[in-house]
This record gives sequence, structure tokens and C-alpha cells, in this order.
Amino acid sequence: MHLLLNKTAIEVVDPAADTTLLQWLRESQRLTATKEGCAVGDCGACTVIVGELEQGAIVYRSVNACIALLGSLHACHVITLDTLQGSTLNKGLHPVQRAMVDCHSSQCGFCSPGFVMSLVVWWLNTPANELATPEAFEKHRHGVELALSGNLCRCTGYHPILLAADQLASMDRAMDPLFDQVGGYDHCLAQLSNMACQSHAQSQSHAGDVSAQAYMTPSSLDELALAYEAFPQTRLVAGSTDLALDITHGLKSIDRLIDVTGVAELQCIEQQDNHIHIGAGVSLSAVEAFCQKPLPAMSDLLGRFASRQVRNRGTLVGNIANSSPIADIPPLLLVMDAQLILQRGLNQRTIPLKEFNLGYKQTALKAGEFIHSVILPLPLSGQRVSVEKVSKRAEDDISATCVAMSITVEQGAAARGKVTQINIACGGMAAIPKMASETQSQLLGQPLTHELVAQVPLWLAQDYQPIDDMRASAAYRQQVTANLIQGFLKEAM
Repeated sequence: MHLLLNKTAIEVVDPAADTTLLQWLRESQRLTATKEGCAVGDCGACTVIVGELEQGAIVYRSVNACIALLGSLHACHVITLDTLQGSTLNKGLHPVQRAMVDCHSSQCGFCSPGFVMSLVVWWLNTPANELATPEAFEKHRHGVELALSGNLCRCTGYHPILLAADQLASMDRAMDPLFDQVGGYDHCLAQLSNMACQSHAQSQSHAGDVSAQAYMTPSSLDELALAYEAFPQTRLVAGSTDLALDITHGLKSIDRLIDVTGVAELQCIEQQDNHIHIGAGVSLSAVEAFCQKPLPAMSDLLGRFASRQVRNRGTLVGNIANSSPIADIPPLLLVMDAQLILQRGLNQRTIPLKEFNLGYKQTALKAGEFIHSVILPLPLSGQRVSVEKVSKRAEDDISATCVAMSITVEQGAAARGKVTQINIACGGMAAIPKMASETQSQLLGQPLTHELVAQVPLWLAQDYQPIDDMRASAAYRQQVTANLIQGFLKEAM
């Protein structure tokens, strides 16, 4: 594999499957400005900038180096804090670093490298804000908060860091010396384009070859299907935002992985008629952006999903395939009657998502079979969709419960507000993300009244028997879930 590290093109021969980017940067390349904090993608101290070719240009995003696997970064540009040096006007500091100094935004400094990198990529990707109106300032602040949602500071608190972002917002982007330090944008684009061309040529020459490398990166759907059929015990990986925890915290060794993100067919997200098709390699950030208009409930939910660094790598299909009872996305997909396209070899089949989870960490996938894509129906006319995640922190936290509901209420005096369609699903309430079947059946076909809504907790107790754990007690889960469903129903009235 080849990658561009700051301004130097580097070849890595058959990297070990379980080598993280952070480990490689610090131990092999001796670039120690990138820090290791939590090693699970929570604190952001290890944040780096990763650029990828997209439609002939380089798109730069923030990434947690501690849970990004080195093998996944072929033909990428990795920028670390070590290369950030400004002009003499800034006394050797990048404008982001200068703003952090001016606003006294760093004390112990351990988290500061991650904050700097997150702010650099925010500044790089955000048009200049004049801050002339309250609306512009509010939009600017929200963008900064999203960019920093995966960075934790225990010293200064966030106020001085937000002040640094305010100082940056009105500055001329022409002052950004970033690309001067990495050889110029055109140099970076040429390097990545050359790596991509070499990769394509090698892929063509090895078409049909399923010889096992430690980190396998098939470039076509057929190649992926054949490789996984040949090595069905091998784990598939996309963003590695969950799998890497087995390495960093579980201390497990992984001999071989098959990466799905190089397959163009699995990077597709598109709307066909009243359905969104989402491939297995599509990142959560891409889904968040795509769904803002057709399904805002999804974008709102993803705004509470982990952090920007995690959403830039993690995938919607990965959140399903992980088969976690506390996965945030499946409840919303369940109430929308989503379907999965599964593939084994060259054969595909389609199943409803509600038939995918068979038990705790048990799925309907057969040996050598993988999730190709998700088919997500959009709301019909008159259908309301609501979703709420309950967690101790607003961002970067696991849910105690996640409640989703879709409902259609018949309109008109003669209809008396009759419920003609209703789906309710919850995460964190059972061993799998699960529909509230009894509650749905009791509500369906009934006029929506306060007396009817008052009975929801009784029916919900038949649908779910949650457990006590470190995130919440069973009683809390039961009560807050009932409260949310009752609130959704009252809004629908």
C-alpha cells in the first residue's frame, strides 16, 4: 500500500491487519505529536487529518488515529500536527495554534493537539463567517461544536477554545499555511492520483486472485464476494470504529481482515423513487448529510451519534452488522420498515431488517455472507417520524435507550384521529433492537385519545423487560421509554 504522510510518499509492504494508524505514526514514523489518550475514539487526543480522492479533488476529514487501521489508508493523505508550521508573521505557529495561544485555550496541553487538528479541518472546510448577524454567529458556533464533539478537555473547559474558533472565523483563509507545509495542494493531488492509478492497475492485473494478504482491500464487488467466500472466517471491516477496540482494549491479535470500503458499488448512496439505498461502505457523515432533507430524523439522530471523527469513518451498515442491543440506528430503520440486501458469492437475497437480529450478537447472516446495502423507505404523506436518544452526554455517548416511532393518523372529523399505521422500536431495552409489538397492536385502529395514551406503560411492560447496568436502571429505562412514546403520541394528536 502507498500513502502520503504529510509531504512524503510512503510505501508500506503488507501491513499487519491489526496495526493502527496511531501505533504506526508513533512507533514506526516517530511522529509523537499525535497523542494516545483513551484508545477507543472518545477523547480525540489522537486526531489527525485524512484526505481522500473524491471526484477528482481531495476531501479532508478529521479521524481518530487510535481506531483507524493503517491498511485502510491506501492512497490517502495523512496530515499530523508535526507538520503544522505557520509563516513568520505567526511566529512559527499555524493560525489555529496562534488563536489557541491568544485565547489561553491550553493548559496541560495533552488534549490540545487533537483540538488543533479538529479546528484546522473545520477551518479548511468551512466558508468564512462574517459574524455580522446573530444567525451567522449561531451557525458558526454550531459548526464548531460539531467539529469538536469528539474532543475532550478537562483543563480550560471549552469556552476559551470556542473563543479561539471565533477569532479564526473572521480571518482570511489565504493565511492558512497548511498546504505550504505539505508541498502544496497540487502536489498532494498529483501524489494521490498516481497512487490511485497504480492501485487500479494492480487490481486489474490481479483480477480473480484471492490470495490472502493480512489486510485485503478488494476493489470490486465480485472480488470482495469471492475473497469472503474463500475466507469465510475472516472478519469484514469498514471504518473499524468498533472492531479496533478489540485490538486496543481487548488486546486481541487479528491475522486477516477484508476491507469493504474500496468497492465502488458499496460506496453508493442514492434516492430511487421513495427509497434511499445505502451501500455497506457509506460513512455515517455521508448519510447524515444526504438525509437532511428527505429524512431529517436520521440526520438529527446522527448528530448525537458518537463524534464527527467517528462518523467520518464508521458506517451505517457496520452499526447494523455489529448486532448490538444499544446500536442507535436500527430502531429508526425498523420503524421505517427497512430491508437489507445480503450477498454470498455472486448471489443476493433481500430480507426485512426485523428478521436480521436473531438474538444477542446473533444474526441471519450465513457463512461467507455479508450486508451489501440497506433499502430505507422514506415517510409517506401524512406519516410522522420521531426518534429520541437518551444518554448522559449529548455527544460521544452510548444510549440508555433509543426510541423511534412512525405513525399515521387519519384526518377529518369522521376519522376521529384513528391510528392507521404505527411502528415503535427501541434500542437498549432488550437483547436486540426490538419492535414494541403489543403496544403497536393496542394502538393500531384506535382513535388517538389521552385515555388511550395513558395505557402505554402497561402495554410496554409486556414488550420489554430491560436490565440494570452502568448506563441506567431497568426502572429508569422503562419509565423514560414510556414517557417518550406518550410524548410522541400526544404530538401526533
